[in-house]
Amino acid sequence: MEQKNLKTSVFSLDTVFNESAEQPIDIDFTLPDYYADISKILKCRAVSRISSKGTNGSNISVEGCVTVTVIYCGSDNCISSYEYQYPFSKSFDTGINTDGCMLSVKTKCEYINCRAVTGRKIDIHGAAGIYVTLKKRKLTDVISDCDDCNVELLRGSVPATVPMGCADKYLLIEEEIELGSGQPDIRCVIRYDAEATITDSKILAGKSVVKGEMTIKLLYAPEGSASPQTVRYLLPFSQLIEIDGISDGCDCESKVSIAHLEIKPRVSASGECRQLMLTAKLLITSECCCNNDVAVILDAYSRKYEADICKNEVCFNKIIENINQNFNCKKNLEFPDNTLSAVSDMWCETRVDSVKFGDDAMRVCGTVTAFIIAMDSDQIPTFYEKAIDFEYTHPMNINGEFKCSPEITVTSANYTLTGECNMELRIELNICASIYKCSNLPLITDIKVNDSKPVQKTNSGAMTVYFASQGEKIWDIARHYFADVDELKQINEIDEDTLIRDKMILIPTN
Repeated sequence: MEQKNLKTSVFSLDTVFNESAEQPIDIDFTLPDYYADISKILKCRAVSRISSKGTNGSNISVEGCVTVTVIYCGSDNCISSYEYQYPFSKSFDTGINTDGCMLSVKTKCEYINCRAVTGRKIDIHGAAGIYVTLKKRKLTDVISDCDDCNVELLRGSVPATVPMGCADKYLLIEEEIELGSGQPDIRCVIRYDAEATITDSKILAGKSVVKGEMTIKLLYAPEGSASPQTVRYLLPFSQLIEIDGISDGCDCESKVSIAHLEIKPRVSASGECRQLMLTAKLLITSECCCNNDVAVILDAYSRKYEADICKNEVCFNKIIENINQNFNCKKNLEFPDNTLSAVSDMWCETRVDSVKFGDDAMRVCGTVTAFIIAMDSDQIPTFYEKAIDFEYTHPMNINGEFKCSPEITVTSANYTLTGECNMELRIELNICASIYKCSNLPLITDIKVNDSKPVQKTNSGAMTVYFASQGEKIWDIARHYFADVDELKQINEIDEDTLIRDKMILIPTN
């Protein structure tokens, strides 16, 4: 009778393209007439954002913009700034068909250098990194059963997170921000920032429901005063994202990034400037999956004939935990003598340096860089940049291989001046991450039994005596002697798959 193999399909998510490119930033411009002359540049900031991305055939197209903000001290010792938008576009030839792929694009400014050529002309050089990843759902046909009664099958199950789908959605936001009572009118905006975080993500009625909030912080120079003012604003958002093939039993991992951000002052008909117009575009990405135990055949052999067992390694990833948690880091900072009479502004940026698993914990190490604009003892603006290391520890059972790509954002930053040259800095960080357990298994994709070649057994008798050691697997013993696993267990009254003590075993070899 001809042997028949039954097959099933297993899914995995493979990275099919991973590449980066550098986008040069070369700018020179002259300040408009209504801007103050430059006495001293305090800080040149460059924030790189991806505004759109897409695939077409084998090509990936990326468009973005670098927002360059030059914060400087004018001849009157007042803080001013000038913002310049530097758009860019990049294309990547993947050499593969991108249909059905999940595209992820990230960017960050690698470095920026700024030089005042004259009191009104500025020369800027730098670079932004663009990081592109394509992932595709891979289908592998593996053996699930064999109708040959002489073939022994080692059955097992693999905990896996089966990728179901991924979708992006842009959310446009336009919001008017009103100054609080007691705050003076706006002369000019010096600097603004925003952080977007996901607070809740779930599947409801076949859709991904994502909730989050965007925290905006703005520094402006007021009319008739040299002391800059701060505006803080919290903007909640929610979005429904449709993803084909998902159900309420699926899990969802959602992320958000700011694709565009612009805040401009608005002058009323009466000439007052007490409003700010916020324009933002958020990119929300939802990646949905189902946690299932996948039944597989881990090994096989024929008791009577030589068999060709074909295997293919498949990588299974299972989400074992989702983290969305705040944690704190604190540090005392020292400054040169008599240079810190007051702080005008402070903001922070984060960087993840390493993610390590071991000693029953996941450890995320990184750096928070604090940027501080302060007034010295002569009330002249000055700038400082301070790096603070942080470590986030998450207890867990470390048994196997894991991976995690956490996102760290700053939720709040506060300080206390403890002297003319000392500051205590307190930063609250948020970690948003999914921890995956990775299993790389060689699964059987085909079994070919050659019934013209009997297996060569070492013993011609009916039984073989074998002295087994604690920890040996019954499958390995039976496979070595081409024996029936169930029969071996029954004869020797063994219930376990792995021996718990040394034992003499009778092995049927007929």
